[in-house]
Amino acid sequence: AGSGAEDPAGAASKSEPPAPAPDDDVDASAAVRDADKALVAVFSLSGNTFSVAERIRDATGADLFRIETTNAYPDDYDQLTAQVQRENAEGFVPELAAAVPNWDEYGTVYLGHPIWWGHLPNVMRAFLLQHDLAGKAVAPFCTSGGSGIEGALADVRALHPDANLLESLALTRGSLPGALDEVRPWVEKLRH
Repeated sequence: AGSGAEDPAGAASKSEPPAPAPDDDVDASAAVRDADKALVAVFSLSGNTFSVAERIRDATGADLFRIETTNAYPDDYDQLTAQVQRENAEGFVPELAAAVPNWDEYGTVYLGHPIWWGHLPNVMRAFLLQHDLAGKAVAPFCTSGGSGIEGALADVRALHPDANLLESLALTRGSLPGALDEVRPWVEKLRH
């Protein structure tokens, strides 16, 4: 929003390292299958997470889908923070502008978002309530002010316990744009 941050309130110190790459509950034998049609589904307000999504699209040839709400979030950081806090307190799930066309055609989904208060933004909850991850290889990626991805992964597992989650990629906004160079090696590792 106004500050360019995608981690409203609760961002950890910039000196905190990003989350470790391997996830405890990831199936080590799972990998992106080259024959699968792939999608990069991303929610991004300031553009940080979207820049990672574009890099993934360029590295994979995947389709790109931007997750957006029907009602825009405020540009002012303080107003955005207040609104998100209200949404979190009320368990609010915003209305999305669109669903992914031909969702069932995709075997691999690169799922991207900022980390808000250590968890998925409610926009992502709305997306995951509309889109079933069963049978898909899901490669989560995020940007944050320093918070790790663990809370968001737990949120995904709670909504889709049968999701085939692959190794995630977590980048801090302070490391961008240089950290975009980490995308291609991550994508390549997922293919093996």
